[in-house]
Amino acid sequence: MSEPIIDCSSLIKIHKQGNLEVVALHGLDFAMSRGEFISVVGKSGAGKSTLLRILAGLDVPSAGKVSVAGVSLTSISPRDLTKHYRRRVGFLWQDFSRNLLPYLKVMQNVELPMLLSGVGTRERRRRAKELLEATGLHNQSFSTIHTLSGGQQQRLALCVALAGDPELLLADEPTGELDTETSLEIYELLRRLNQEGLSIMVVTHDVALAKRTDRVVRLADGKMVAQGTGDSYPVTLDAGGAVTLPRDLLLAAGIEHEAGAKLTPDGILLHRKEEQ
Repeated sequence: MSEPIIDCSSLIKIHKQGNLEVVALHGLDFAMSRGEFISVVGKSGAGKSTLLRILAGLDVPSAGKVSVAGVSLTSISPRDLTKHYRRRVGFLWQDFSRNLLPYLKVMQNVELPMLLSGVGTRERRRRAKELLEATGLHNQSFSTIHTLSGGQQQRLALCVALAGDPELLLADEPTGELDTETSLEIYELLRRLNQEGLSIMVVTHDVALAKRTDRVVRLADGKMVAQGTGDSYPVTLDAGGAVTLPRDLLLAAGIEHEAGAKLTPDGILLHRKEEQ
């Protein structure tokens, strides 16, 4: 069995707010295989963003172990950590403008991460052209950022995140600021990259995206509480047997205020109240 590309063991993160201590991750155990395309879901405060920041090398855990792309993040120097992420991990922000520099042209934005890593001019240009071609931006190579649409800017941000040819892409709400049609285009692009061998983890509230990934992991109170395949959205039950479903999932099913439930050979079917 190959080494997982992400491996978290008893991961704890405590944030200090004045005299208070807030536990964001509470002994989280989580692993992701190489080649997987997974989504992490959960309510606000569940620990999704904290986990992503730790995996991205932007924060450090309070306790526990975590490794990304074969490197322990708890026993690496800041300098080596920077090199590690430039070579092996790409990060796509929710606010995709954070991946971009507005005073640089499209091509220059893609080349910049490689320039910082010491990649030669010819190889930088080759890789940048390859990425812009793959994302349909080859005709915009010398355009300025402000002339691009939101979807084009997100695709460009993805090119920047992939400039170093990483093994793993971490994405924070990659479709959060896009309309439905553009979101699906971004998803199809991510799926194609995954089929070519890129491991992808997205943190998302987008049900349409989550249910199309290989695995959906649900966090609550800093722990993994459920997981399922992409077509089976994970939910949890409280001690009394009550089920809480994400609002966006209910709206996607056309359920707003009341629902009916009936037992079927496959389990419990939840449906709009008027359906029988």
